Amino acid sequence: VKASENAAFDTAKVYFKTGRDALGPRGWEGDYRTMLDLCSHGANACFVTGDFDSMNELIDEVLSKDIDTKEKYRVSEIKVKSLLTVGKANEAINAALDFRRQLGLPAP
Repeated sequence: VKASENAAFDTAKVYFKTGRDALGPRGWEGDYRTMLDLCSHGANACFVTGDFDSMNELIDEVLSKDIDTKEKYRVSEIKVKSLLTVGKANEAINAALDFRRQLGLPAP
């Protein structure tokens, strides 16, 4: 069952990339909501399949955009989960606390 689930995410990664490619380099300007969804869901598909390099590229792309911090939640969550997955608990905690601060929430 696990293999079939990962295969679905492998296919999804291709579709998300195709969508980003179709919108082109100006996709964020033309339809940022769709680009946000494609990058966020693409990052999750990469996380599930263990493609951490591509996942980090997508996360960094979203985090670099001048959009509302709340809209960056999904990729921030994926970033924290991926850091925990590879045994980087301190980095995961720091990333989570940093995001809380960006949202204006208290963080130790």
